[in-house]
Amino acid sequence: MKLVRYDGGRTGLLVGDTVVDATSAVPIASWLPLISEWDEAREQLRELERREGTPVAEVSLEAPLPDPSARIFAMGGNFPMHTAATVDKLEIEVSDSVTSGSKNDTPPWGFYVIPGTIVGPGAAVSPPRGTQKLDYEAEVGVVLSGDGAAIWGYTAWNDFSIRDPAFGLSKVDHGPLTWSLQKNFASANACGPCMVVDEPVTGLRITCRVNGELRQDGTTTDMKYGFDEIAAHIEEYLPLGPGDMILSGTPAGTGMEGGPGGPFLADGDVCEVEAGASGTLRNTVVLKD
Repeated sequence: MKLVRYDGGRTGLLVGDTVVDATSAVPIASWLPLISEWDEAREQLRELERREGTPVAEVSLEAPLPDPSARIFAMGGNFPMHTAATVDKLEIEVSDSVTSGSKNDTPPWGFYVIPGTIVGPGAAVSPPRGTQKLDYEAEVGVVLSGDGAAIWGYTAWNDFSIRDPAFGLSKVDHGPLTWSLQKNFASANACGPCMVVDEPVTGLRITCRVNGELRQDGTTTDMKYGFDEIAAHIEEYLPLGPGDMILSGTPAGTGMEGGPGGPFLADGDVCEVEAGASGTLRNTVVLKD
């Protein structure tokens, strides 16, 4: 089953190339009640799948977040090949524990994503004026069901990142506790087109293409920490519930891995991320001088 948000936060079912209005089953902006009562809600939605829909080209798809204020925990350094390829290009100090492939050296780590920075498919991505090194990071975002680490759904995610500070071109965040503004500028995160529900996330393929050129190609099998391990670590400090999200981290192939001269994004570039069966998340880069 595939859920979408469209035309001002409405909920729809993606059936083939059409969107079936599901507001009769999900009348509010939040999917949290839907997730909490999923066994009952699933049957209602399956009935709706038989109805006639509107061609997807005639609606405006939005980021399929479970809730406008979703809690989103993003992983860093969770694909060892990406981490190893990146570390020797950095002009900032990185501890050995971060770059190690061993789980014994460091727990899962990352940053928090501000929901208001997230855009949907087709949206422009525009970092602050003067950004020189804008990177792409293809990921998969999963939504928890509230039953331990059980996963309710997943979607494709692009974690756009400002790399200027890594090469001494600017100062954005500093110190052991940061704002993570390199990851949380307006339009820094994109997800969609749909939320795939009731499907396994084991071995999901994650790809990124820039202007049609394949840049990243990995799977969730390559993750250093699985979603269950990440959730368990977070729950040592705060309880997780229905609708909370975890981002996988990104496979090898980012611009950062090429050093200062790496294939960073240019004005007008088109990024396409795919994760499993969630469709193609397509966004255009708009840079400001």
